[in-house]
Amino acid sequence: MPRVLILTASLAAVAACATPNPPTVTSRDVDRAFVEAARVSALPVTAPIDVPTGTVTYDGQIGADLSGDTLGSIVGDMRMDVGFASNRISGSISDINLIDQSGRPDQRLGGTLQIAGVENSGALDAGASGEISAVDNNGQALEADMFLDLRGSVRDDRGFGDAVYGSVTGEARGDFDIDVDGVFFGERR
Repeated sequence: MPRVLILTASLAAVAACATPNPPTVTSRDVDRAFVEAARVSALPVTAPIDVPTGTVTYDGQIGADLSGDTLGSIVGDMRMDVGFASNRISGSISDINLIDQSGRPDQRLGGTLQIAGVENSGALDAGASGEISAVDNNGQALEADMFLDLRGSVRDDRGFGDAVYGSVTGEARGDFDIDVDGVFFGERR
């Protein structure tokens, strides 16, 4: 019995001292993401007659302000596959980085969000969900379920329908609670 008690106490001590994942972005990357989001937001919306055919993959990012238990923002990588013939959207959001209020990357949140939704004549309506994890200032590992709503449109950059842009809103609830308000953008791969 004493061995079990010691092992349990040792595991509890290790669990209480979690180490955050190092960020995958720099402050400069964050600045570039916000500049690129502003550029893509100014592009014209693709006319329904000019939307691509088949399936197109868009690589980009999400960027959003946070409120609630954590203040600051997040920047994450997004891959969005839009099936213009099937009217289906799929993809993922990964490498979600927590950015402090001064604009410095703090940690990469664990987890990947899965994107699923519909496309209609270039209008995009999707959700992204999954479990994320973080480490608080006391070294405590935390988990929450994140649900995001992505609404936007296909845009024309160098050609018809070669970019996407829209809003991201949602929340994470669990060991920590946050509200999310921002944008997503991407360019044809």
